[in-house]
Amino acid sequence: MHTQKMGVNTTIYRSLTQQEIDILSANGCKADDWAGVEVVSEGFAPERICRCRFKGKVRIGAGVTIKDVGSFVANYTIGNRVKIVGVGILETKGESSFGNGVQVATINENGGRSISIYDDLTSQSAYVCAMYRHRPKTVEALERIALAHTQSVTSVMGTIEDGARVCDCKIIRNVRIGRGARVVGASILQNGTILSTDDSPTEIGVDVKMYDFVVQEGSSIDNGSLLRRCFVGQSVIIENLTATDSLIFANSHMENCEACSIFAGPFTVSHHASSLLIAGMFSFFNAGSGTNQSNHLFRTGAVHQGIHLRGVKFGSNAYTMLPCRNGAFTVVIGRHRNNADTDNFPYSYLVEKEGTSYLMPAKNLMSYGTVRDLGKWPQRDKRRGFKRDNISFDECTPYIGVRIMKAIELLTALLDKEGVEGPEVINWGRMKLTRKAAMQGRRIYEQALSKYLADMLTKGALREECDGSGHWIDCGGEFMPMSQMNLLLAGVESGDIGSAGELKRAFDVVADNYDDYAYSWAVWAASQRLGHPASQQELEAIVAQGRAAGQKLREITEADKMKDFESVAQVGYGIDAQTPEEALADFKAVRGE
Repeated sequence: MHTQKMGVNTTIYRSLTQQEIDILSANGCKADDWAGVEVVSEGFAPERICRCRFKGKVRIGAGVTIKDVGSFVANYTIGNRVKIVGVGILETKGESSFGNGVQVATINENGGRSISIYDDLTSQSAYVCAMYRHRPKTVEALERIALAHTQSVTSVMGTIEDGARVCDCKIIRNVRIGRGARVVGASILQNGTILSTDDSPTEIGVDVKMYDFVVQEGSSIDNGSLLRRCFVGQSVIIENLTATDSLIFANSHMENCEACSIFAGPFTVSHHASSLLIAGMFSFFNAGSGTNQSNHLFRTGAVHQGIHLRGVKFGSNAYTMLPCRNGAFTVVIGRHRNNADTDNFPYSYLVEKEGTSYLMPAKNLMSYGTVRDLGKWPQRDKRRGFKRDNISFDECTPYIGVRIMKAIELLTALLDKEGVEGPEVINWGRMKLTRKAAMQGRRIYEQALSKYLADMLTKGALREECDGSGHWIDCGGEFMPMSQMNLLLAGVESGDIGSAGELKRAFDVVADNYDDYAYSWAVWAASQRLGHPASQQELEAIVAQGRAAGQKLREITEADKMKDFESVAQVGYGIDAQTPEEALADFKAVRGE
């Protein structure tokens, strides 16, 4: 007898009896060597296995159905209640790491930010490995973690875990298939891992082709998608996607589009047939139809990258020439060839006018669409059970607050420099902005900062061990102080954090204390603006002022919302209406009051 460890359970296998071999043979089954076929000691049902050839070593669980395998099953451990029907080839060929350890050239097509994928990868660890190349010891340590995990799963035996369904597929080679997964109609799956659980089953559908991949729990990949050297996180939806060298993290939705060398952070959305995401980092992103970027200036190759920070939206046919950096919650409209950097102007519009890029600071803070976006993301988190990626959903965060403070500083300096008699159109950072837009932007930013401080000062507490002062970052969806990132990376470099599990827990600790870090930052920011340490009385006054400012901003966005209910928005309703009242009734029935 032999034992095979699957998860935390140990299954006992035995050789086939002669009676079982006779039943299998009568059912049209063959084996190069029946001694290579082992089954569970109890619950094996030979009558459920028909028209299949076995090669190498095959281990079969209880209640397994195998029918109509065109070529053979080789070197697989098949769990309990698995159904395999109409498969061409199911084999593990040689020693395999099942997609773990594959190098993915994310963000930079030439490989300057390549990382090793593995099935425990998170958006946080991937972000650091890809973006912190200025810390080679960190990257080396993270690659060692990836290598150790890869070695731990390397085997000559593939696995299909309990309750999985593998039906009507052509070729499955060197693939681990998780518990309860549904793999139906795939054309070819080669060198990969499909994680799955009963509560969060993964689905791989019709005509899917994937090479060198990892897919995490709860994701769905369907409708002719073609993926090469890709990582897909939890609860991702993919249909008719062509992607290479890309990382796609939790709750993203990619459909009818193309991706090449991207870091798609949580909630990246692109589902228009003419859209291309290439050589960039995205997060909470929405690509309009025809979205495009260029990363090749025909000098040193495809080395340029785009950084599209949290919440960026591209309008239809929007285009940017890389390199560029779009600030958080920026709306990009038109075609931009000026390598713009709007990192310090969150919630802005970047608009093309006659070939020139115009910046409209804080414009998106006045849009109800932003309010809707901020509310919808938590509701669209479809992950169940263990959540691998840490995702911060807070609106009023130090990450944005730091940038708002910088925007106010930059706009004030710019307006002071130009003076009251200055030009109406101001040049700034390869862009233009009008004096009116700069003044309005500064005013809206002041209101937003006041609102942000009030929100953070009503959460958390001031704790010495949770110093959140200074700069903040968005690490693959998790807001955190730069100071804490530096401490975490020091632990990685020293070896104190030496495994994927320890790395996950380190990020979890920061996330668990987010409110206190944010409170600390708000006290620091208030003191910076006051020019002295803020007293408790001053902090209470800031909260009162912030609530009033938040109400004013809410009135602005509610007014913007009402534009969707004006007469022009009602065009197209009441197609057969004979009176305006009938048309309005149709509009209200569909859109509400």
